[in-house]
Amino acid sequence: MSRLELDEVLLDAAITGTLGGLEMTGITPTPVGATRFFSATRPIAVIVGLVGKANGSVTINLSERGMLYLVGGLLGEIPDVPNEMVFDGVMEIGNIIAGGIKEALAGTPYQIDNISVPSLVLGASYDVYYTRGISMVSVQFEVEQIPIVHHKDRFFSTTISLLQST
Repeated sequence: MSRLELDEVLLDAAITGTLGGLEMTGITPTPVGATRFFSATRPIAVIVGLVGKANGSVTINLSERGMLYLVGGLLGEIPDVPNEMVFDGVMEIGNIIAGGIKEALAGTPYQIDNISVPSLVLGASYDVYYTRGISMVSVQFEVEQIPIVHHKDRFFSTTISLLQST
């Protein structure tokens, strides 16, 4: 029987960075799955570039309701609809998560020296293709505080994709 090989360093960094990054929102999502593949199935993505011994990005992919909920934790009140403040808030959350991942990768072969300004992508079901040699881990998280009626919105992913410098 074969088993899925995941890079333990990236797996730990994705979990640690996400949990630490969301600490100030008062939301503690549960990691519920991991894979070596990235799939953009939700309509909101925050992408932050990573540069150092390895180069690549971190992507947080979530639903609109999930975005409103996470930003609501940051603001102290859940917004009703997406607006400029919500977009700024979700990009700030992405930036904080990327900073936590940078910290978690310090002293590893994937050490990151700098992170970029976050970018926001709106729209679902796009494909991302990576060059050969990319190390990738995508962790699915569940926000159990979101009502079960919105069960699909309870899940989001944090994906780290890095190419080590030669």
